[in-house]
Amino acid sequence: MAASASAALPRIVGTSFAAGTSGDPIVIGHQCELTGWDAATGFWRNKVATGLCDWLNANGGIAGRPIKLVTVDTKSDVDVGVNQLRKLLLEDEVDFVIGSEISSIAIASNKIANENKRLYLTMSSSEATTSKDNAVPYQFRLTTNSAATAAGAAQKYVESVGPRWVTFFADIKWGQSERDWWAKGVAASGGEVDNAIALPVDAPDLLPFVMQIDRSAHGIFIPVLNALQAIQLLRNSGYDQKIVLAGQSFSLFDYRELGEFGDGVFGIETAPVSLADMNSPEMADIYQALGIDGNGVDADSGKVVGSSMLLGIAQSLGFLKANVEQSGWKTKQDTAALIKHAESVPSYPKGPLFPLGDVTMRAQDHQAFMDIYLLQMQAGSLVKYGVAPKDITIYDADVDLTQG
Repeated sequence: MAASASAALPRIVGTSFAAGTSGDPIVIGHQCELTGWDAATGFWRNKVATGLCDWLNANGGIAGRPIKLVTVDTKSDVDVGVNQLRKLLLEDEVDFVIGSEISSIAIASNKIANENKRLYLTMSSSEATTSKDNAVPYQFRLTTNSAATAAGAAQKYVESVGPRWVTFFADIKWGQSERDWWAKGVAASGGEVDNAIALPVDAPDLLPFVMQIDRSAHGIFIPVLNALQAIQLLRNSGYDQKIVLAGQSFSLFDYRELGEFGDGVFGIETAPVSLADMNSPEMADIYQALGIDGNGVDADSGKVVGSSMLLGIAQSLGFLKANVEQSGWKTKQDTAALIKHAESVPSYPKGPLFPLGDVTMRAQDHQAFMDIYLLQMQAGSLVKYGVAPKDITIYDADVDLTQG
């Protein structure tokens, strides 16, 4: 059985609960990077979560009940993020949590949420977050991860760029996961990663690390936090190889800041930026509701949308709405039953909160799979280069949460 969709999105005009809702609000906590090094992605997750919860409240809420969104700032720090999660669970007594995008925070948090029997919808893109050592029953992921993006994108880029690669990665859990899965994906496609260069997150100067990159490699795969600086430095240092940014990296900065250095740079995202690259009236409705124009530019801030962040939040809310309503969830005591129901739902059809097509949910590790969009900067714009269908992004699960 596929989960059903809801009505089309109107323009969001307010933040109060709708007259059509009644009863106690469903409280959703949002563990978000509002400040710190990951604030660029947090800006979009906060904007989208706030806007779409407003929209839900203007359209009957969830199961006829209003939604109350409680957002906390992790400050992009593990200790702060964990403490803020505890606040959401113990002081705010939230019913559900949309989790951090930072893998180290997410991995520390999902076990705490599990102990408190609160559903945690992780936004982390590190495969390790839902793998054997970290998978927990009370966690689902409605966005993609490093294993899925490598499985879907590596073959396409090996074919178009060449077989020999270098990986230049941030030496943190996310970067390490991207490094490992990219090497597997390239090898499965007949290529090879000749070298992987670790960049310490506190490195004051990138140049000594950049200069270790083999100039004879066909492509450079870059999962780093300061991708903008890395690309500028590579081009200024005479590296002219094709560059592929790791999954969802275009949410870390505004691609327009690259200027001429960005020409030809590739990316791996769950959504394009421009509506012209999407056959999706549903995404057009979301853009309009959030005040984003057809080119992906936010009217209020002037920033280019972090489209993968937008999609992850939308799909997380869509997952909650579908499973609360279909499972008959009323209180926190019903969450275990909601999880069992969610494990029985194999897919979510295209609709207002799943705007780019059907999303498959794998019950064993609670991981969602969706089409992956390959983007490229061309003539100053970020455009769709290709699509990796969701079926080729699926990798083997190493855990089965349905067994206990």
